[in-house]
Amino acid sequence: MIILDFETNSANIHDVIEAAAFRIKRESGAYVIADTFHRYYFSEYDLNLHALAVHKLSPDRIKRLRSNVDYAEYFAEDHEFVEFCRGAETLIAHNIAFELRHLGQLVTFEKHFCTMKANKKSVGALNIRGSLKNPKLLETCRHYRIDFDEDQYHSALYDVTKTLEILNCMDITL
Repeated sequence: MIILDFETNSANIHDVIEAAAFRIKRESGAYVIADTFHRYYFSEYDLNLHALAVHKLSPDRIKRLRSNVDYAEYFAEDHEFVEFCRGAETLIAHNIAFELRHLGQLVTFEKHFCTMKANKKSVGALNIRGSLKNPKLLETCRHYRIDFDEDQYHSALYDVTKTLEILNCMDITL
């Protein structure tokens, strides 16, 4: 099983600028990390100011974060990510449709589990019209009384960590 989170520059397929993933296994009744993947990538597209406001990953910051690394500059070219995911049947994410859109056919999984959709009714988050909405990662963490640092929100590594914590609070075996 893989838990995945992306930060992106645009809605374009593979326009991932930060990827974080945990390969997890079930051990003593809990999901635990067996391996970790975390990388920063450049975008081939113009800077999206809306996305920048969310994740604060400017091209200059990415350049600094990538200093002294030896892996692909662009997500779609990172064969080590594909290798990391190889053999995993299940993909888990909070708002999995987002990750699937950016994965394209680079990696496929037989099963998908979305912690956002699975928690919609139990979290009970409401939109401005008072209707039930898909809960944000923050709202889901609050529901389960998981500590949440809003300054780290939208860091792929932080978000994948919180998704794992949510999964462990849910009464579910995948």
